[in-house]
Amino acid sequence: MGAGGIAIGRRGITILLLPVVAIVTAGYVLPGLVLLVMSFGVVPTRPSWAQFTLEHYERLLGDVYYARIIGYTLFFGLIVATITALIAFPVGYYLARSRSRLTSLYAVVTFTPLAVGMNMLTLGWMVILSRTGFVNSLLTGTGIVTEPLHLLYGWGAVIVGMVHVTFTFMVLPIEAVVRQIDPALEKAARTLGAGPLRTFWEVVLPLSLQGIAAGFLIVFLQVCGAFVLPLLLGGQGFTVVPIAIWEQITVSSDRPFASVLSVTLILVSLIVMMLQLRIARGKDLV
Repeated sequence: MGAGGIAIGRRGITILLLPVVAIVTAGYVLPGLVLLVMSFGVVPTRPSWAQFTLEHYERLLGDVYYARIIGYTLFFGLIVATITALIAFPVGYYLARSRSRLTSLYAVVTFTPLAVGMNMLTLGWMVILSRTGFVNSLLTGTGIVTEPLHLLYGWGAVIVGMVHVTFTFMVLPIEAVVRQIDPALEKAARTLGAGPLRTFWEVVLPLSLQGIAAGFLIVFLQVCGAFVLPLLLGGQGFTVVPIAIWEQITVSSDRPFASVLSVTLILVSLIVMMLQLRIARGKDLV
């Protein structure tokens, strides 16, 4: 009966996993395979080895313009993730440690971007940063500037918008890890003569690195794959890989090369994930 119970348990687990496997296969694996096939010039509906070519990958490797776009995208993701981590850590620490009645209010404000969504937040920032928006109206109304500033299009607007959108995804893992840190460790460090900064640097921060690393990875990948916000807030002079993919599909009608850019972005994301896991766990991946 024990063996039968184990068998039934395993069968039940398999049945429960089937919907997840089906969703992952239909939503990620199959589209990824289609992109991979298209990147080699093969038409998925009429596949033929005669269509196989590496010219699109050769174009990517031989064109400095697209190498620069990939570099911009990774740099953009690194900058946004770093800024978000610096801003989110104090908030996550406060939510985990504070017993104030205002904690619930701060939590609601922190989680608001999840409820509003990226599209609405993008439109909101377009209104706030426009020449007639809130920021320029405040600056001109108080006499700080005489002419409205160009705040909307460029790196600054996109970074501000992406930090706002991804802020919650950085706070959540940091808060979860800080909650697991025994407050007695901080009290012990203070009792032994360590000041607030040294306690934070030698006790709190090392024990919080897993949460910071998890949030950093989530934010970095979200930023590298963002399309709507960089397109609307960045303007014509701001191009990252998702925008380049969209341009290849809509403007150039070059789906194979768009697939090459998509596959490259996926590979870079996977490499970053593997490196993060290896650094965080301190051991080999295989």
